[in-house]
Amino acid sequence: MTESKTNLIFILCDQLRFDCLGYAGHSVVETPNIDRLAERGVVFETTYCASPVCSPARASWLTGTYPHAHRQLANYGPERLVPEAMAVMRPDAVTMGDVFKQAGYRCGIAGPWHLGHDHQPQHGFEEFWRVYRYQGDHPDILFDYFEKEGVPNLYEGKHPTIQKHGMDYTPIADPRQQRTTWTIDQGLEFLDTKDDRPFFLYLSVKDPHPLIAVSQELIDKYPIEKIDLPATWKDDLEGRPDYLKNDVGRLSLDLDETGFRTMMAHYYALITHIDDQVGRLMDHLENQGLAENTIVAFISDHGEMLGEHHAIQKRMFWEASVRVPCVVSWPAGLPSGHTVTTPLGGVDLAPTLLDLCGLTFESPIDGRSVATAIKNQVQPDPVPIFSEIGTSDGINFRSSAPDELAARVMVRDGDWKYVMNRTDNDELYNLCTDPRELTNLAEDPSQADRITHGQTLIREMVTHTGPGYYAWCLDT
Repeated sequence: MTESKTNLIFILCDQLRFDCLGYAGHSVVETPNIDRLAERGVVFETTYCASPVCSPARASWLTGTYPHAHRQLANYGPERLVPEAMAVMRPDAVTMGDVFKQAGYRCGIAGPWHLGHDHQPQHGFEEFWRVYRYQGDHPDILFDYFEKEGVPNLYEGKHPTIQKHGMDYTPIADPRQQRTTWTIDQGLEFLDTKDDRPFFLYLSVKDPHPLIAVSQELIDKYPIEKIDLPATWKDDLEGRPDYLKNDVGRLSLDLDETGFRTMMAHYYALITHIDDQVGRLMDHLENQGLAENTIVAFISDHGEMLGEHHAIQKRMFWEASVRVPCVVSWPAGLPSGHTVTTPLGGVDLAPTLLDLCGLTFESPIDGRSVATAIKNQVQPDPVPIFSEIGTSDGINFRSSAPDELAARVMVRDGDWKYVMNRTDNDELYNLCTDPRELTNLAEDPSQADRITHGQTLIREMVTHTGPGYYAWCLDT
């Protein structure tokens, strides 16, 4: 089979921390199957999403463009379908699905689309569209499955077993209640019905995003006395901007710590469940003789604070929120056990995966392919890495004002991370000497030139594909 006929399976988790995997060195979380994927593939050690929130990040992973270019600046919601709400990807955006479909691939998706009009097959996936509802009142294939199987639907959020300590969590009584299991089931059906065409399968895994629903058997693997709160749990955010203190993910100071560790145990258990499902998929590929010439990419849309800086969720440019795991395995074409230490941007993976398959985006993008470098086991040349986001109100349907939808931009350049804030103080961290990001150096006069350089890099980035709502960066 020629390189242009290589298959691709793209596994995109939701809210999975970059460090909560065995291969990443976590001392508690068990992920033997993902570790196996890493051992026989390429690990991108430092990977950043293009926006630390679901819909904008997912659109960037699929298009190789930043949110200001694909125009999905906020999470999708049915009440925000008007263009000025910036909650739906621009209609002429080109995704990996579009490129693969045009190249003659059979394309399929299972799980949430999350990018708008989720009930309508689109962007190359029309032939196999197993998308369950993210928002709106249209039919839901996953909820219909629960009803057909006669099992309680936990994801409606009303079940009496659901508890909340920071994030909602519950044990499940029946394996049929678990949404990632359902998603992988759909993926296996896609593989079982393959034809002579090469394929692109997009497995959109909503976990470990809350609701954190997982079996008691896996929860029992993580006794809370073995779970430590993060080192920055009691961070008072002194010297950091006010938006960090006011975000909806900021935890109350009197939060029950035992309860929070119990939630963490469920989060860890759910990661192990995801790993089990990845193992099912890998075994299926092996049994069908497809493993050798199928690229498997495993990432997350964004990270999860999980108590770091006394916060949960995402939306921040702290490492826990903006960094993600990234593994790409292809036995026939990539070296085993290779680690890329050069940071990878959230717009770089799509062109890299297409390049590995002998394809490319024909329209302008923000990202670059690093396919040649990883095939030759060399480090890609370092370039600045960016991410951008709105405020909590802009992201979560409470405002469509431009200054809420496009509020700040991050650039990682070498060891330095600079955050340009539209209506708050800027941030500057040295990730080498201050990896926990406790000391904001933005007000240090000795760093003025570094801040000016960061601002210049951001202006160049937003200008590349048109600044859109981020035109304010050009005036700073």
